[in-house]
Amino acid sequence: MKKSLLITLLLLLISFAAQTTFAMPNTTKDYKKANKLFVAGNYKDALPLYKNVLDFLPEDIPLSDIYTRIGDSYFRLGDYKPARDAYRGALRDQRRSERAVTQYWIGMCTFLLGKDIEAEKEFLKIPDLYPTSGMWVGTAYYWAGRAAERMGKKDRAAEYYKKAGGNGKSTQGKFAMNKAAAVKGK
Repeated sequence: MKKSLLITLLLLLISFAAQTTFAMPNTTKDYKKANKLFVAGNYKDALPLYKNVLDFLPEDIPLSDIYTRIGDSYFRLGDYKPARDAYRGALRDQRRSERAVTQYWIGMCTFLLGKDIEAEKEFLKIPDLYPTSGMWVGTAYYWAGRAAERMGKKDRAAEYYKKAGGNGKSTQGKFAMNKAAAVKGK
């Protein structure tokens, strides 16, 4: 009697485990399909697949990668608020070496939403938190300057443009230095 009860319970457990395993969506397959849609420019169709992957996260796909793809999809659709939210989700789980790029996209989404005070702060997080992130520091200063300029803060804008210009020898550096001089002259 005990043996048959044990066998019945074991069979029920195996049956339940099999049903649960087969009921879970194949999220790795969804992720690959979403990536193909994304590459083809089908951002709207890729979004639900990426979101589905969030619900059943496979071990081989970093959470930050999914959030980044969601952010990239929304950004390319011109829907900057959910893009910014997704990039913020990605930032929480990223390696430090990836964060400056994501922080840039948070700042850019905020800038494109017309929230200049917040955009300036978001861009300035890059040189503050990731000072060794190379070109992202100068790019962040440039866009912080653009946000300050849109707010009419000419002195602050000129300061950021000068920082973006660095030594002024590269094409980008010369452009930023000229922008600093031009904003002061307005």
